[in-house]
Amino acid sequence: MGEDRKMIYGLLDEIRELVAGSENEDGTFRFDPLRVRIALEYAKSTIEKSQAEYQQTGETDIVD
Repeated sequence: MGEDRKMIYGLLDEIRELVAGSENEDGTFRFDPLRVRIALEYAKSTIEKSQAEYQQTGETDIVD
């Protein structure tokens, strides 16, 4: 479990660095913000669904 935690937080750090490094002086980005927002919203939704499922059943859909 510790490895998963490190990997997820590391990925979050990498994403934050990529976003910050892709910002133009005028506040726009050098990537398609809609595509990135959709991907991030999907990740957020996946985490929220997993949390809700865990609260209801005490189990996750994780397969080892």
